[in-house]
Amino acid sequence: MTVDAAAYLGAWPFRPIEGTVAGLRKMMRTERVQQALVSPLEGLFYADPRPANDRLLRRLSGGRSLWAVPVVNLRLADWRDELARMAGRRRVRGMRLAPGFHGYRVEEAREALEAAAEHDLAVVIQVRMQDERHHHLPTQRAEEAPLEDIVALAAAAPESRVVASGARLAETLEQAEHIRQLANIWLDMSHMDGLDCMKEAAQAVGVRHLAFATNWPFFCARSAVLKVGEAELRDRDATAVMERNARIAFGLE
Repeated sequence: MTVDAAAYLGAWPFRPIEGTVAGLRKMMRTERVQQALVSPLEGLFYADPRPANDRLLRRLSGGRSLWAVPVVNLRLADWRDELARMAGRRRVRGMRLAPGFHGYRVEEAREALEAAAEHDLAVVIQVRMQDERHHHLPTQRAEEAPLEDIVALAAAAPESRVVASGARLAETLEQAEHIRQLANIWLDMSHMDGLDCMKEAAQAVGVRHLAFATNWPFFCARSAVLKVGEAELRDRDATAVMERNARIAFGLE
């Protein structure tokens, strides 16, 4: 089985993308992905992500292979209420924080990690959504969330389950020593690239910290599959990256 730890539905305001349920399911059939953790793109841009989260849940209703990771904006005074509301929905297995889009520092999310742990939800912290060179500079440039700060936050909240989404290989290697010491942090592999990137990452942080992720529909999903295949991992290690780690991080049934 393969679990995609980072996929998205919805519209991107700066270029057309295929963020539809039909498109996601087609990708999953083609790449033999059995389950996916899905977030709403509009939630990154709405001042209040609640309508985007509700739309996401409606789109996922009735499906057994798609799990919701709603967006929560910690700048809103009622973010705790939204977290609790989402935690009560059966398809929700985590919440996605986007400090660079919503304008706060990673270290300000400590209370959110503790609240999510009480609800048995993972916390995905967005390092980046896309290559910085592709930002639409005149109107929007989301700051990157430093992986160093995410690792420090995970260390400060050991009861939480933290997924860093969009970290590059170089950043991962820089933080490898600290990551290896933690049992509550995972890195999705969506933005790791370069020859033998997955092999390098696995050697640096250990396979138990890496989770398969396509970043669909931004990236070609096949590239994620090929990156893992190129690493030539042992069967049990490949299973950890492709399935088991995400299931542990998100508490999947």
